[in-house]
Amino acid sequence: MTKNILLAFIIIVFTTSCINAQVLHAQWKVSSKKVSACEYDLIFTVTIDKDWHIPSILKIKGAEDETFPTEIIFKPNQAYTLVGNLKETKPAAEYDKTVKTTVYYHYNKVVFTQRVKINANSKLKIEGTYEHQICDNVKCDFPPKDSFSIDLTGTAACAR
Repeated sequence: MTKNILLAFIIIVFTTSCINAQVLHAQWKVSSKKVSACEYDLIFTVTIDKDWHIPSILKIKGAEDETFPTEIIFKPNQAYTLVGNLKETKPAAEYDKTVKTTVYYHYNKVVFTQRVKINANSKLKIEGTYEHQICDNVKCDFPPKDSFSIDLTGTAACAR
């Protein structure tokens, strides 16, 4: 009986530790906004916990091995075309003593936007992944790469 109670206690402690270790500190929401008959903005809104930050999408020249920019990768599909580059709300510039250069971070909330042009007269699914690093003043975590999917609809005008 005592062994069963001890085993149950160990399982509860281990499970609680694992759950606490999986706190992500950044919540992603993906949406779309129609801007014309055949163009949409794909909007990635990230809410970041207090005292935490995520890197900008900007690659830091000379510190590529030490800094890890946020990435949003779109799965290629002939039914749509990316228009321009991924945009982000303005990041905060900070000097990082570790890499001896200025780095760019987002605190509280960041919005990434990618415009797409629909090339089809049908429903389509835009899929991809996002990946980021999340840091506080003591440590950085690397949450697993996560996937997204957005359903859109093209018209006859878009297929031309």
